[in-house]
Amino acid sequence: MALSHEQFTRIAEEKTAFSGPVALTAFTPAGLSIGKADSFSGTVTLSDFRLEARSGAGRAALTLPDMTLGFTSYVDRLVPVPDAESVVIDRRDRFVLLFGVGRIWRESADRGRSRSLLPVSLVDAETGDVFAGLASFLYGDRRGPTPMVFQFSQETAPKRHYDIVGTATVTYTPGPLAGAESRIAAYETRQSTAPVYRDWDVLLNEVPALSGVDFDGLLGDQGDVSASGLIRDGVVYLRGCNTRAGRYPFCRDMRLGLGAMSFPLLGFTALAHIVHRYGDDVMDMTVGDLVPELRRHPKWRITRVSDLINMASGLGETTPQRAKGVVAADGDAAALDIRKARATTDKIAVASGFPSYPWPPGEVFRYRLADSFVLSLAMDRYLKGVIGPDASLRWVLQDRLFRAVGIPRLQMRMSAGNGPSGRVPDIGEGLFPTIGETVRLIRLLRDTQTGIRQTGLSRELVTEALATEAESGLPTGAVYPDGGGTFDLGFWRRPFRSGRGCLVHIPETFGRGGSVIDFIPDELTAFRFADGDPENPATRDSRVLRQAADLAGDFCPR
Repeated sequence: MALSHEQFTRIAEEKTAFSGPVALTAFTPAGLSIGKADSFSGTVTLSDFRLEARSGAGRAALTLPDMTLGFTSYVDRLVPVPDAESVVIDRRDRFVLLFGVGRIWRESADRGRSRSLLPVSLVDAETGDVFAGLASFLYGDRRGPTPMVFQFSQETAPKRHYDIVGTATVTYTPGPLAGAESRIAAYETRQSTAPVYRDWDVLLNEVPALSGVDFDGLLGDQGDVSASGLIRDGVVYLRGCNTRAGRYPFCRDMRLGLGAMSFPLLGFTALAHIVHRYGDDVMDMTVGDLVPELRRHPKWRITRVSDLINMASGLGETTPQRAKGVVAADGDAAALDIRKARATTDKIAVASGFPSYPWPPGEVFRYRLADSFVLSLAMDRYLKGVIGPDASLRWVLQDRLFRAVGIPRLQMRMSAGNGPSGRVPDIGEGLFPTIGETVRLIRLLRDTQTGIRQTGLSRELVTEALATEAESGLPTGAVYPDGGGTFDLGFWRRPFRSGRGCLVHIPETFGRGGSVIDFIPDELTAFRFADGDPENPATRDSRVLRQAADLAGDFCPR
């Protein structure tokens, strides 16, 4: 049953709380009595947030600052029109709201008012956790809008499974919006260039052998998988878009916190663009060449860009001996301190005191996302050197790459700085794309690899990163059923023996809650977005994705 006009009215007039959570169908159009909505154009100020996070452990109020952004209607859609600087995720504010393109309509029971429904995400800028939900309000008929009602029933947040419900006061100032036409054009481009999506059942009909595969495995049984699927012949076969309150009505706009998966999808992509545009000499440039503040550090001075993308900086102090197993080196004091630091200048100060291992850069793999800040800073400084002092890595990528593939604004966490040019992207853990945007990033890499079109990335570098025929990179110490793992150009590489007996080495990126993307032979890509218990070894088990892809494609060279 839909949220009624009376419920919105009571919230507005009596300041009653929204008592959710409710089934998500309560937010969507009800029955057949649907009409064309009133037009909408102007700024909306959200204030007096009353959000409450609920879990088995209790309830807690969330504090959000007032925010103002524009919205404009387009046919039956409501399109956000935010200013470039209106939403900056840099930890100055703990929680940040991100809105997607929503829907507007009219129901007979709403007494002349129109109804809106928007996909919305709540990003915890401190932890990188993302909570996906819906926002709705009524407007029109010469009356001010009702409060905006929020419900978040899904997250990529291991060990933080909350239902978040509440309201905010809406102050609407009608009028034309600068940038509205460009945002509408971006929406039209996104729609016209979207990959083909099909339900998982269609793939089951095409590959009957997949019917016996439990694709989501234990994580799915526990309700920890938000979405998963397989990209085959350019078609996205999608499963899920699950929430605790039902299927998410804006599936491709469900936002994710990718955590460590940011390093290959953002860090490597950024480097592949710079190499394409300016040549591969940048791979051999050192931190000392690019970041004067770190030039006096004996190890940073000689650490190359290629060492950083390969997680082989030679910096750190966790397990200072060459070891056989995987060494997670993000737990030493310096690594923790650079994560805690918010400002670019403070992070540089921490990096200048990083301890060093006794071996030179480029020789030993140590999983250390703490070093990713220095790689991001080095790329940012390189662009400032070739473009000008106001250049920003984030906005160069946005203007040259992401907008061209239908991502009008890829959201990411930044270090705090003086204006856009003073901020540095968190390429290690700070990427917050939607499912649809993640698919577009995957397609960007795949199109580069196949050479189907010019993408703005180095085809040579991408082909090397996604190659599956032979082992490459530095040994990680990880042991899998089919052999030892390596790490190369930002990707974990996992050996896998197919059902026909071929041994391939699959580039992979994964997050701590069981999220994974596998770049599989035959141009197959398997993915799963989840937030299982990081301490449970079963959370990291993704073998079933490769087994399913093995049934859907051909791993063996022809």
